Amino acid sequence: MAVKADIQATRVAGTASATVIISTPVRLKAISIASDGTGAGQIQLNTNSSSGGTNLLTMDVPSGDIINFSLPEDGILFPNGVFLSTATKVTAVTLFTDKFSGPNLTGQNG
Repeated sequence: MAVKADIQATRVAGTASATVIISTPVRLKAISIASDGTGAGQIQLNTNSSSGGTNLLTMDVPSGDIINFSLPEDGILFPNGVFLSTATKVTAVTLFTDKFSGPNLTGQNG
């Protein structure tokens, strides 16, 4: 039987590039990206810094589409938080992560 974990959703506007989304260590389990409809878009998620940290995920989104993607296995660990370094032609990004606002969480989050 699979172990259940608490999931938390965090939304950020596509205009908020070069900003921190989650400042604590966390595992990204899934992501939803909404295009703004003006052409193909792209997002980049970094850890360490919003302007030159280690790029851990780059995703493209077709114009006028919404991408919903579940990451396999344990997802991607962002050891120093999640930073949105690039958001081009995107309305919003929603991250689905392990719960990070509760007690007894560690950098491994499960």
